[in-house]
Amino acid sequence: MPVPVPVPVPARPRRIAFALLLAATSSCTTVGYIARQARGQLRVLRGRVPITRVLARRDLPAGWREKLRLVLLARRWAHDNIGLVRTAAYTTFYDTRGDEVAWNVSAAPKTALRPKLWRFPIVGAVPYLGFFRKADAVARERGLRERGYDTLMRPVAAYSSLGFFADPLFSAMLDHSRWRLVETVIHEMTHTTIFLRGRVAFNESLATFIGQRGTLALMVQLLGPLHPDVARVRRSFRRGRRQARIVTDLFAKLRALYASKVSRAAKLAGREKLFAAAQARYRREIPRQQWGSFATRELNNAILLSYGRYNRGVEFHQRVYQRLGRRLDALVSVYRRAQHFDDPIATVARKLRLKPPDGPRN
Repeated sequence: MPVPVPVPVPARPRRIAFALLLAATSSCTTVGYIARQARGQLRVLRGRVPITRVLARRDLPAGWREKLRLVLLARRWAHDNIGLVRTAAYTTFYDTRGDEVAWNVSAAPKTALRPKLWRFPIVGAVPYLGFFRKADAVARERGLRERGYDTLMRPVAAYSSLGFFADPLFSAMLDHSRWRLVETVIHEMTHTTIFLRGRVAFNESLATFIGQRGTLALMVQLLGPLHPDVARVRRSFRRGRRQARIVTDLFAKLRALYASKVSRAAKLAGREKLFAAAQARYRREIPRQQWGSFATRELNNAILLSYGRYNRGVEFHQRVYQRLGRRLDALVSVYRRAQHFDDPIATVARKLRLKPPDGPRN
């Protein structure tokens, strides 16, 4: 899933200087990182063109016109029907010319399900770093690996600057299916509407839930509930929920192993057995034609934390959704109000008489 580059850097030089001044209270490393990402963000901002101008072209690749119009429709629908904030995001287009938009790097100790955190102004503690240049991401991941961390580096097709800029639609996003594209748009609009500082797992799981539910609601409205595309997307989302349960069970077993008094070598050997058992369960429970990368990839703690970040809170959001009469607009409204409290998640749970979710903050 798309994730926001963790440090939204303002575009105007005066605001860039202010962001760097804030970062200077942390470390010189932070200043250098923000400065490099500022250059990448400025390049994106300068390269944007209005989608309406792109639609006027006669030489668009096959399928682009339909998808671009669907993006504009999804923006309006998400604002008018479920109450997401509609900024100027996704009214412009940026051609990546076949390259990835950005890369994210995350890390975790080999014997703990605890993400390495980086702290920044505005967004607080985040469990990943975003890079516009692949070489920078490769170098950072290599450095973390050499220090003994489990690592994950992955490309990013889209990100949210949390309303600081009018984020463009990237050409790489048009490689997705129509409905995956709609899900991405609604997911990123959720970040702009509801954002808890330092609560990445909450932010991502909520955006995942609203993105999926919103996509299905729009599909049903446009195609009808019995359309084959609706059934296919429902199956895809159900697979994601089954995978989330498998990952949640694996988290519990790994935490017990890592908290035990056995040697580090025994923990490392034990986790490999747990990884293999979870993947075998995934292959048993999910039809082969629906398998994702979890089925066969080499797992580590950083990868598992990334899976969990997007999915482990979804069950709580589902309970909120059910309690509110399956009204997505009501869910958005409740969370928008709650984000202004000191502990928004506990506030929602208390208001709706639900048990708060367990698990790590990040």
